[in-house]
Amino acid sequence: MNQDKFNSLIDSLVESVKDYNLDDSFDSYNAIHEICESCDHSFVNYKAWQLVDFVKFDYSELFYQVEMEVKELCHHDQKSTLNDIILDYAFNILKVATLKKYESQLKEVA
Repeated sequence: MNQDKFNSLIDSLVESVKDYNLDDSFDSYNAIHEICESCDHSFVNYKAWQLVDFVKFDYSELFYQVEMEVKELCHHDQKSTLNDIILDYAFNILKVATLKKYESQLKEVA
């Protein structure tokens, strides 16, 4: 993964939000959660590892924000594998980055 691929991935996830019928019961956060959950970078081990590795070294601020979120929200036990943890990181990286980009686009329009 490189910066162009990462930005393109996040842009495509943000663009996917437009396909959702958003209302009071299903808002943009829910849509982004669902979109990122179904992105192959959040469930294919190889792609998840590439994403996490790239973000750790090229977007360290995003990585550390996600690290805190994963520690708070994801309860890993002794049965959790490193792959399980990386998948959690990858999903949360996608979610946080997509949410930030989506919110910044909303501010530009307003």
